[in-house]
Amino acid sequence: MFIFRRKGGISAIALSDLIGCKCGKENVPSNEFIINYGQSYRKSNLNANVNFNKVEVQKVLEKNGIRVPNMFRKGSVISKKEFPILARRNYHSKGRDIIFVENEKELKQLNPSDYDFLVKYIEKRKEYRVHILGNYKTIVNVKIPKKDEEQDDIIWSHNKGWIHIEYLGEFREKLIKIAKDVLKILKYDFGAVDIILGEDGHFYVLEINSAPGLEDRKLQIYAEYFLNEEKKVKEIKKQVKPPIKKEPIKPKEEVIDQGMYAWKGNR
Repeated sequence: MFIFRRKGGISAIALSDLIGCKCGKENVPSNEFIINYGQSYRKSNLNANVNFNKVEVQKVLEKNGIRVPNMFRKGSVISKKEFPILARRNYHSKGRDIIFVENEKELKQLNPSDYDFLVKYIEKRKEYRVHILGNYKTIVNVKIPKKDEEQDDIIWSHNKGWIHIEYLGEFREKLIKIAKDVLKILKYDFGAVDIILGEDGHFYVLEINSAPGLEDRKLQIYAEYFLNEEKKVKEIKKQVKPPIKKEPIKPKEEVIDQGMYAWKGNR
């Protein structure tokens, strides 16, 4: 097994240590079971179709009936009604990249090199993360405030005073269905789908993480899933029998009738 990770890739490294497999951000081996974890290698066994173009992914989801916030490419003309918006990087974690933009004036003041795309800010009641690991396992989390810490009202991340806990509430099955639909549309094998419940009562898919941050129990579950998928591939390979080698056809020998002096040979 080889986990193809992005730069940093703390969770990928932790997974490789737990599994006891190889992990790296380059030089993908050709004879291993390959897992894309925040990287893109089209011959991977898992997540070969991962797409890091956030705007493109959003358009695909929207086209297939998934509710998403409006998203804009850098340089797009944005109407006043879309503000406030968030300026974001393609590669990010824990919300460190997010820049809150209140109006057109603030957008014009932004350095274009500080962000890759823009997304409409949706006021939310709740934020969830749904991990889908093929048909193996689902994990549903909801974000809650950390005790004795100040929370950021806009960025609900661990370093801004929020934590994930398991969610067993009334929307669990609906959240799982949304997340599974997202993976099916994008042809991902696994991922963590971020979903919010807006103040307008609608669910919105914010993004899908192909390299989610993991700890403790989730690390163990992801490791088990990867090992299980590798085992399936190995079993399939065992069942495929090598082609039977056919002996070359020899020319038939004929008996040439020469009376009492009959002999065997070729004409």
